[in-house]
Amino acid sequence: MKELVEDHVRGRQVTKSLVEANEKYRNGDTSTLPVILSNLKTLVDFYPKHIVKEDKSFFPASRRYFSDEEDQAILAEFWEFDRRMIHEKYTAVVETAEKSLPERRS
Repeated sequence: MKELVEDHVRGRQVTKSLVEANEKYRNGDTSTLPVILSNLKTLVDFYPKHIVKEDKSFFPASRRYFSDEEDQAILAEFWEFDRRMIHEKYTAVVETAEKSLPERRS
């Protein structure tokens, strides 16, 4: 568990650095490209290993503490959370993109 918590902290740090470098790049600072590339490489290497730790070790072991009914209820809540999160994320992406488009004249 401690290792997974540390992974999450590290993932957030790298993601924050990536977002900050991307913002600078989008504002014209091309010197941030090496930082962007380094952070992307770190995430590409980091996340698959992290997901394996969760999916193959932590979650199966933790599920043993729950009854079948509790386990299924938790899984259903996870699925609903993921469904809503993805929907909300891409709704926000579309709304942001639409705001940046020039107005169309009919």
